[in-house]
Amino acid sequence: MSVPDIQQDDDILIDLHQIAARLICSDGVPAERADELAGRIAQEIRSAWGGQQIYIKKTDLAELSARNLDIYNAFNGANHHQLAKKHGLAVPVIYRIIKSVQQQERDKRQHKLFSE
Repeated sequence: MSVPDIQQDDDILIDLHQIAARLICSDGVPAERADELAGRIAQEIRSAWGGQQIYIKKTDLAELSARNLDIYNAFNGANHHQLAKKHGLAVPVIYRIIKSVQQQERDKRQHKLFSE
């Protein structure tokens, strides 16, 4: 890594640097230049977001919608714990997903009496 400011305990920045360098290299940029650009990206991220807690969603909205629909369709009224374990979620999250999808399905079938 060519950027001396990234400490060994900056795991996220190190990962970011490595991913960026790999992607830049995959576009045909020489490894040394890719490493330099990736280091600059990591430093910009540190400057922009340093000290903040950042949450990055694991899946995009389409994947979540498909997963939630799968959970709803597999729900039998008594298998909250099995669904939570299967999908790596907490039981209260399963309850929220089922309630949310149930409402979405109800909204598809019923027209609103009043416009919003």
